[in-house]
Amino acid sequence: MGYIHALWSWLKTEKTRHDLMDCLRAAVVIAAVMAMVRIVFDMIGKLL
Repeated sequence: MGYIHALWSWLKTEKTRHDLMDCLRAAVVIAAVMAMVRIVFDMIGKLL
């Protein structure tokens, strides 16, 4: 139970919110790059 309380306290801090937002932003950027690479490969495959 102490671990859950410690985790909950950690999640409430201001730094954690900023870190989570940075991680989410990075995940969105990575997903967008992966989607663009897939589209480019699909376009190249159709040309060949």
